[in-house]
Amino acid sequence: MIIGIDPGKKGGCVLLDRDANPIDWLAADHADDGYCKSGVYFPRLMAAWVAGEGGREPVRLVVIEQQQARPIEGRSSCLATGRGQGLWEGICAASGCPYLLVSPGKWTRTILGSMPKGTDRKARSIAMALERLPDLPLTWGRRRKPHDGLADAACLALFGLKQFSTAAA
Repeated sequence: MIIGIDPGKKGGCVLLDRDANPIDWLAADHADDGYCKSGVYFPRLMAAWVAGEGGREPVRLVVIEQQQARPIEGRSSCLATGRGQGLWEGICAASGCPYLLVSPGKWTRTILGSMPKGTDRKARSIAMALERLPDLPLTWGRRRKPHDGLADAACLALFGLKQFSTAAA
């Protein structure tokens, strides 16, 4: 079991099994059970999701997208950007889940490298998630536009699966 996490306020989490089948997902801004509403994170919900329920196999690796400040952002924006990453890191450390921080550039080169570069990264991650994980719902309810945070999380989980299978070989 590999988890990919886009820790942003509009991010998401995707759990894949070893055959790259989506088992579970959680979107930060999902209307019913999201882990972040109006910029407020819910750490208990986040921890419960990582821990899983019932007889689920143990999580082998959690891949968290490393957040970075942009030069034009203010101080409070930089703090908000790092808050989600810090919460996810703390949850993984406290629960004993091994985790890996990966920069956006690294996972996009690995997972999206073969895709045409004419479109933006979000569109490419959505296309990859739709292609590789057709059972993952990137739209739900009345939503028509695919959730790019969930698509990024799916690509991060695929990156983790690739790293884990490479290390095992």
